[in-house]
Amino acid sequence: MMNMPSKQRGYTLKELVIVVLIISILAATAIRSFRKSTMKSNRQNGVDCLVEIQKRMEDYYSRNAGSSATGSGYPTLSQIGYSAGGNCPAPEGQTTPLYTVTLTQPNTAIANCTLCYLLTATGVGAQAKDGTLLLSVDPRSTAAYTDVYDKQHKTPGGVTEAGWIFSPGQ
Repeated sequence: MMNMPSKQRGYTLKELVIVVLIISILAATAIRSFRKSTMKSNRQNGVDCLVEIQKRMEDYYSRNAGSSATGSGYPTLSQIGYSAGGNCPAPEGQTTPLYTVTLTQPNTAIANCTLCYLLTATGVGAQAKDGTLLLSVDPRSTAAYTDVYDKQHKTPGGVTEAGWIFSPGQ
C-alpha cells in the first residue's frame, strides 16, 4: 500500500490573522460612529432643555407682569423649578443628567439690555467632550430688536460656532 497524502482542512494562521484584523477595523469604525451619533443625540437633549427653560422663563415673566426676585423681571432657575446650577432632566432610559444649566442675567455681552439673559448648558460626564450650548435671549420688542434668540455651541477647544447642530467632526 502506498501512502497517500491526506487532505487537510482548515485555515492557516495567516488567514485567521487577516480576518481578525478586518473585523477589528470594522468594529473600531462602527464604535466611533456610534459614539458620535450618541453625542449628537444627547446634544439634542441639551437643546430641548434650554428651549424648555427659556419657555418657562417667558411664561413666568408674562404671568408675573415682569416682577421677580432678580429685578430684571425674569425668574431665577429655582423659581421655574430648576435648582441653581440645575441639571437638565436625564433622557429616557438614563439615570444621570447630561447637562448642567446656568443662567446669566443680565447678559452683559449685549449692550444696554437689562432684560437680556444667557442660558448655558455644560455637558456632564462623557457629554463634556461635546462642549457647551449657549442660548442668548434679547426680548426687546422694538423695530431694531424683535425677540432675538442667538443659538451657539462652544467646542471643547473654546471655539464658538453659530447654531447647535454641526457636521461630523465638530
